[in-house]
Parts: sequence; C-alpha cells; structure tokens
Amino acid sequence: MKKGFILLLSALSLLLPLSGCSGKADTGVLNIAEQFGIAYAPLQIMKEQHLLEERLPGVQINWKQFGGPTAIREGMLAGEVDFGFMGPAPVLMGIDNGMEWKYATGISFNEMAIVVNRPEIQSLRDFTPEDRIAVLSPACTQHVLLCMAAEQEFGDPGYFDNQLVSLSHPDAMNALMSGTEVSAHVATPPYIGMELDEGMHAILTGEEIMGGPFTFITGVAMERFYDERPEQYKAFIAALDEAIAFINDNMDEAVRLLAPVYGIPEDELKAQMTYNGTIYSNRLEGIEKLSDAMQRMGFTKESPRFEDIVFPNVNR
Repeated sequence: MKKGFILLLSALSLLLPLSGCSGKADTGVLNIAEQFGIAYAPLQIMKEQHLLEERLPGVQINWKQFGGPTAIREGMLAGEVDFGFMGPAPVLMGIDNGMEWKYATGISFNEMAIVVNRPEIQSLRDFTPEDRIAVLSPACTQHVLLCMAAEQEFGDPGYFDNQLVSLSHPDAMNALMSGTEVSAHVATPPYIGMELDEGMHAILTGEEIMGGPFTFITGVAMERFYDERPEQYKAFIAALDEAIAFINDNMDEAVRLLAPVYGIPEDELKAQMTYNGTIYSNRLEGIEKLSDAMQRMGFTKESPRFEDIVFPNVNR
C-alpha cells in the first residue's frame, strides 16, 4: 500500500489506547449509535415499536446517528456509546489495534456497489487519475472492498489511495449527482437506487468482489459493557432479534411503518429493502474472508479466530 495510506492508518490507531481511560457508563442510560441507510432498518423498527423501552423500563434510551464509523468508535472509546453499528472492517481494525470490543450481532446483508456518473466509465480501468471516489472514511468496509477490487484488477490494493474522498452517504450522493466533486460513490441502499434513478450506473458490486453474500452491517459492544451490564446487553439483543423477525415476517407492515421515517414512498422503500437479495439477519457471514483479505492488504497485522472476536450469542 502507498506510504500515505499506511501513515493514515497509523494515525487512526493512535486513538485506540485511550480505551482504558473511560469510566463506567451510567447504567440508567443506554446509548446506541447507527449510521445512514436502509441497512439499519431493524433499528428503526426498534425505535418505532419501543422494543427497548418495553424490556428496560426506567432506562433512558438515546439514539445517535453518525456519518461514518470513526465517530462511533471514538464515542465507544469515551464510554458515550454502548452499542455501535457499522460495517465489519472497522471492527477488525479496532481489534487489531487493541480495542476491547467484539461483534455482538449481525443486522443485514446489503448490496454495495460502485456507482459512477459518467457513461464512459464501465470498469475500474476506466478511471483516470483525476477521478475522485467517495467512501465513508479510511478503512471503512466500502474502502476495504474497493481495495480488494483494486487488488483483483491491478494487483495493487492501494491503486486508488490518492483518489479517495471521505463523505457521508448523503453528501457523496449529492456530490455524485452534481458531477463536480466525485466521479464515483461506493454506495449502499437506498443511495444506490436513488443514484441509478438519476441516470448513474454501477460498475461493480460487493458480492462480485467478495464472491458471494456477506454481512455488511454489524453491531458491536465493548467487553466491559457485556461484563458489567449483562441484562441491558441481553435486552438489546432480544429487541433487535424481534425487530429483524418483524421485518422478515411482516415486510409490508414494516414498509408502511418506516416509509415516513425514511421519507420514501412505500413502493420505493419496499424495493430498496428487498434490493438484490437484501437480507435482515443477526448472522455474521464472510467475516473470516474479509479478515484474511485485510491482513493480506496491510490493514491489519493479524487475522484472528472468529471465536475470539464475537460474544457467545453471535450466530454464523
């Protein structure tokens, strides 16, 4: 990988030793951090149906939304976030740098696609050095998948390092549609569909890069939270499992409930929530393959055993 990117990863890792400095969080408050997109739909069901409040009477439930995994990680390090939701790659990065968190659950298998705004770009080889590619943040899952694609195509995972722009999904979509700041967005639903509707096109998907379906969004918790607040941990997992089951068993009702939340017509939301085999599930799949690739490409030093990086309730 290019020197600049390695230095950036090193700078990010300097934040991780702070994990021992945060105090025990108030047990009367539960803080959950999510990001943008339909991949997080079960969390919206939890909010709309008050599933946590039913299980944890008297506990204040706080929901926070961030544009990328970096802010969630920092919140968890500071003891300000109890459950964080993000792609699997930043979790592996944190573990590799000594962060004391583990996977608590999967939440969804969602398509990722590299969407471009110029018809002449039909493959990775059509990008020019001037083209900019939007990802959430360095070492996010979309970035790792882009590096895997570059390794497959060019033999160099850092091929696009100097062309990356860090933007939240909404900002990346706006930049792509304006045709000014970026030529490509490593996107997820609903942004893929919205971009395709505006005449953009996808040149590569996450399943093509990974060779099959994989868990795209995961939930994590700090080990101290799991040890010190087991009842809250169990209540959260049970509520999330109920929300996932509700979506899978009552898709039309879930769509009616969530359409106002996302500000999307019901037919469009249903299409997005079932886009290209989108699956809402607590399973974790593809983690080992992703972990091996990250070690090979220099994102991490080791590829740990699956059993060492998950809490006992995790399914695979």
